[in-house]
Amino acid sequence: MRSTPPPVKTHRRYQEVAARISRYIAEKGLQPGDRLPGEIDLAKVCGVSRPTIREAMVSLEIAGELEIRSGSGAYVREAINPMSLVLDSGPGPFELLRARILIEGEIAADAALYASASDLSKIEKTLQQMRKLVQSKTNAQVSDRQFHVAIGEAARNSVLTSIVDGLWAGMFAPMYHRLSQRAGLDQHQAAALEDHEAIFAAIAQRDPNEARRAMRRHLQHVEEHLTSDETPTLAK
Repeated sequence: MRSTPPPVKTHRRYQEVAARISRYIAEKGLQPGDRLPGEIDLAKVCGVSRPTIREAMVSLEIAGELEIRSGSGAYVREAINPMSLVLDSGPGPFELLRARILIEGEIAADAALYASASDLSKIEKTLQQMRKLVQSKTNAQVSDRQFHVAIGEAARNSVLTSIVDGLWAGMFAPMYHRLSQRAGLDQHQAAALEDHEAIFAAIAQRDPNEARRAMRRHLQHVEEHLTSDETPTLAK
């Protein structure tokens, strides 16, 4: 009788980097209230990109080990055990965005080919709702999600629709929520609405190539906002 193999453990990149930052704090003897180096310096120490540093720092903040003060930097909140494991908070925000760029660009192209009049009407209604929310300076994340899911439905593939909805579930996870807060992502809702309108126009015109480009541009803009040097996440 064959034994059941043990489950494979998932070690995400930001978890590895967060553990490395914990060891750095212990090795340097930093105490609660001490400030960590800025993003650029930490990226050099850990040998990773700044987006990965941001994900790692946010995961440590959620774990209660760091305090990130906008415009000031990251500070040790309590003594850290360098051997402790950082809990898996799911895919990192930038991992999710890269997946969305790859997948949703193709979905938008298919939507341009297969969307019915009813599908187009449904997508347009999500735009109208988002427009009202943006004008009233209200968070439009729910309408944003409905827009993307409606495009998935317009592609006439239930598997793709469930993938889009699943990716969006990750966008509501603590890691993404905290990072988007730090980046002031809600301040860019008007720009996101313009991107949505360009995507819809391409789909309505039955132009799959432009629909793909417009969707990818939109998601790349989101990524740029989260990685911008102006992002008030950590001091440089």
